Amino acid sequence: MGRATHSKSDQVVYLKNRFKLLTQVVNALDAQTVDCEDLDNILAMMANLEVKIQRFRDDWSDKRTEK
Repeated sequence: MGRATHSKSDQVVYLKNRFKLLTQVVNALDAQTVDCEDLDNILAMMANLEVKIQRFRDDWSDKRTEK
């Protein structure tokens, strides 16, 4: 899903963009047409985001990122 981010600032930008995308997806839900598959997709997006956050956190604590 794109190139790897090796700097802390790029990782923060990546996270901000992913949160914006998640917000857009949730805001696009229509109460009349939403179904379980839509909710499963949101949960998958959140799980993927959690993995990225944990990876970035580990990179930062191990000082594996550029400034």
